[in-house]
Amino acid sequence: MASRKPIKIVYAISSLVNEGPTRILLNLVRNLDRERFVPQIVTFRPERENSLIGEFAAAETPVTLVGGDARGLISGTMERIGAFKRLLDASEADIVHAHCPRSLFTMVASRPRRAKSVYTLHVFPEQQYRIIHGPVKGPLIIAASNAVLRFVDRPIACSESVKDEYFVQKGRCFPAVNNGIEPIDLQGQPQRDQILQSFGLDPRGYYLLFVGRLSGEKRIVELVKAFDKAGVPDVGLIVVGDGPDMPVLRQIAGGKVHLMGFHSDIRPFLAASDCYISPSSTEGLANSLLEAMSAGLPGLLSEIPSHRFVIDRCQGFVATVFDPLSPQSLAWSLAAVREYEAEQVRYNVRSNFENMFHSRVMAYGYENHYVELVHGTD
Repeated sequence: MASRKPIKIVYAISSLVNEGPTRILLNLVRNLDRERFVPQIVTFRPERENSLIGEFAAAETPVTLVGGDARGLISGTMERIGAFKRLLDASEADIVHAHCPRSLFTMVASRPRRAKSVYTLHVFPEQQYRIIHGPVKGPLIIAASNAVLRFVDRPIACSESVKDEYFVQKGRCFPAVNNGIEPIDLQGQPQRDQILQSFGLDPRGYYLLFVGRLSGEKRIVELVKAFDKAGVPDVGLIVVGDGPDMPVLRQIAGGKVHLMGFHSDIRPFLAASDCYISPSSTEGLANSLLEAMSAGLPGLLSEIPSHRFVIDRCQGFVATVFDPLSPQSLAWSLAAVREYEAEQVRYNVRSNFENMFHSRVMAYGYENHYVELVHGTD
């Protein structure tokens, strides 16, 4: 049999800002088999601070900005669609893979007939889009996204939990490829006590770690209130991130809540903490959770589908659920985590990460879909 030509893939995303979908895309292109797949990235907005464009360059993946200087809603949209279609025609792409609503709409409006379309459903949008885009724009984007999905050759959920939510609530069945990341390398980090002392924290304490955007859907304000009321004597809460809820947190945080702000390098915090905590009201499959798992941290997780999926699918103890609105639930769940032998839990968490959420596992899943779309199942 003659060898097949490499499959050309154009990935479309609004910009390469350092957020969840961008990091997932970066891990995907880093792990693609470059003998079988040729990737390139197309963005639609100029890069700003906190962009990962340098990381894509290091991964030898070209990035092209399309329609970044367009002006006006209608004229700008039409210009972007036309420019994207011309690029796809010139590149002779086999696959167009979109990663956000803007790129989804642009892909469906402009893709050539020969290219197969793929869209990663990074969240079940019903709640998150309302929070992010507001009570007017949010529902419009949700309705438009659900309608446009019918014109996509292969929508793919970012986790089994998102797949299940679409089926239960919308009656639509999509395949799933679980998000994956490169494991966080803690080699070379100082000892835990040194890191904590550098933060001005007592090394004798037990520390919970929150990493993420400080916004409503993360329920970080509710967590801080519950944590302060729980009053667990030797436990501190480290909060890494920034966002619109920071002013409120500065007003309400007690002495054992440590607001660290945004840090692009979270390795010191992972190395110094004892347990990851997520009070989110909605997630796809959070990068911060996977990063904590790669470092071996057990989890205190809110009762949402993606968290329940991780707990149910993993072998052995890796995390437990809690109610972020209840100080008693937080205290009880934390006590349950601390009953387990710490090193055994860390081993369990790392092993489950390697088997389920490593970026090479994710890349292999997407590669199988690309080959099936282009060449069939032979």
